[in-house]
Amino acid sequence: MRKAKRPVDPTDGARNKLGRKIAVLRTSLNRTQSQLARDSKVKRASISQYEADQTTPDASTLERLLSSMGFRWSALDLAGWFLARLFSERTLPEGQSCQAPDPDELDELAADMTAISSRLARMAQSLRARGQTNPIPTAEDRIAARSYFSRARGLWLQERQEEFRNASPEIRWALCEMLCLESQRVCAEDPKRAATLGEFALELADTALGEERWRAKLRGLAWAHVGNALRSRGEDLPAAETAFASAEAAWTVGGDVHQGLLEEGLVSALKASLRRAQRRFDEAADLLDRAAAVATSARFRVQVLISRGKLAEELGQLDRAVAILCEAGQTAVPDDDGRLALCIQHNLADNLSKLDRFEEADDLLPEVRELSHKCGGEIDLIRLSWTEGRVAAGLGRTEEGIEALTRVRGGFASREMGYDTALVSLELSLLYARFGRAEQVKNLARHMAPIFQAQDVHREALAALALFRQAAERERVTEAFAQEVLAYFRKARHNPELRFEDREFIDVQT
Repeated sequence: MRKAKRPVDPTDGARNKLGRKIAVLRTSLNRTQSQLARDSKVKRASISQYEADQTTPDASTLERLLSSMGFRWSALDLAGWFLARLFSERTLPEGQSCQAPDPDELDELAADMTAISSRLARMAQSLRARGQTNPIPTAEDRIAARSYFSRARGLWLQERQEEFRNASPEIRWALCEMLCLESQRVCAEDPKRAATLGEFALELADTALGEERWRAKLRGLAWAHVGNALRSRGEDLPAAETAFASAEAAWTVGGDVHQGLLEEGLVSALKASLRRAQRRFDEAADLLDRAAAVATSARFRVQVLISRGKLAEELGQLDRAVAILCEAGQTAVPDDDGRLALCIQHNLADNLSKLDRFEEADDLLPEVRELSHKCGGEIDLIRLSWTEGRVAAGLGRTEEGIEALTRVRGGFASREMGYDTALVSLELSLLYARFGRAEQVKNLARHMAPIFQAQDVHREALAALALFRQAAERERVTEAFAQEVLAYFRKARHNPELRFEDREFIDVQT
């Protein structure tokens, strides 16, 4: 006997129950209740009760469940439609009679299906329009992107890549933005990881929603952050140059489709950091001028000011750097994670200490310390100790300063940051020389051997350091001499052609 179809029985309400819809969405992703509980931070027992329709989640809890699965609210309608179709195909056991359908119930079902079909058509039209014009992420997209990003933090590299690839096209724009911001945040701390994050963003940009011009814009954003990470590594500036060329090419293809979503000056601002590292200061200044001219948000204007301050510092214009950073600090901007405030206040305190304005720098240090522990990384904390040591010594607490700088030197040396190790070593030698402690200067010079193996210290700087070591062995290092060598090292960091030719420096060798 042929199986008879059983008409949908609306009285059991299975297709309309919220719990069943949640279960359909969860199982469509092959996730267990425990996995959903972990991702959404909702108790597994509560999810079990929701899916059994024993209790009903409130709106905020339901949003957390949907976001953690990468679904919009409209997915509930799709799940209801699926359940309606599923139950319409049910059959009774063979041999059991089939109840005749009630015409009113069939009319009700037909009306439900018509409404759902109409809604699906509107959703599809909206999605197509969004893909052709403006893929600006919605609040739901950003929530889902944060969920994906949080879930991926604890995964191994390969698993993390797969997690990002599985993200729905609707949230890939928001996820790409998040990856770029994270790349910028960790750039100084871990340039290699920053480059990897930029590469993930680049991969997502190719499959994000939107027409080609929008995706080109997103690729430009990702390429700029790859270039910024390569620039931060120091030894790979040609690769950074290539990455920025790709960023600008993609940005040009995108044209003027930003509509306030992306800062048009972003690529220029990041590229200015590369030009600064290349000692092409005029070009860096021009790029920052271009970025400031098209800035649309207060936050981005402050970021450009911070870059201007860093450029002034590299040029040795410390007073101007301080003035620029004070201007940035007086600008009110949203800064949820405190990172902008940390950059401003730390750079300001550091520059003040280099200007021997130790009391002013000391006043800033409690806030810098708090921000560093709140939103900084290990390198931020080491650099804070560097500033603290310089300030302590400048205020007459010499032994405290020496102790802090010694810790900083160990921190840089253990991370194979050769140039920074050399700089802090020279600051220590300056303090030792000031008090005629020639033996400590000699010991410090003898411990400089690892610096000569570092990849980020160029030939001319190494030659100067070798001469300094010879002078230390002869106990000829004076405070003025140590100051001159330190000033040279600060200028020569990104200038491999700069030679040290100070007269006093040459005299101590003869």
